[in-house]
Amino acid sequence: MSQEIHQKLDDIRQTILKLSDVTDAVFDELHTKISKLLALVEIQKSLNEIARAIREGNTLPVRRINYNIKKLAGDDEACHIRWSKMRKLNCPAILFSTLAFHGLISLPDKQYECLVENVQEYVEVQELPCEWVARDQIRKVVASTPRRESTQSFLRSESCSTPIQ
Repeated sequence: MSQEIHQKLDDIRQTILKLSDVTDAVFDELHTKISKLLALVEIQKSLNEIARAIREGNTLPVRRINYNIKKLAGDDEACHIRWSKMRKLNCPAILFSTLAFHGLISLPDKQYECLVENVQEYVEVQELPCEWVARDQIRKVVASTPRRESTQSFLRSESCSTPIQ
């Protein structure tokens, strides 16, 4: 698969080199799309690390869940903007995001936007074990997440509110 991606990128490079008589708007669009792809490549390492740990049944860095949620659900405007974008995702995507990064609040804007735009699809296509969200270590951390107005909808979602046995 890696070789296939490299070939496609080489093909794109060749196509770009052959461009002639195009407007600045075309180059601006190319720049925007390529920037988004670069951001995806940058976050992919962290996403892949967590996906591998889930598939292999390894211990997950669950302390990151509460840390990230506490920071994102903070009171300042930057936190509010990022948390409101994150809350639009489903519970598995939010949990996956909070597991994958040490500090979502300090992730560069382009990377954060890319994460929010892609993480839900990423989790769906990774063929993770069906019940990974219900692992005891995750459920216990979610159960201890601070109950704030900004976290209530997340904590009440069906896939995040499975009771601890």
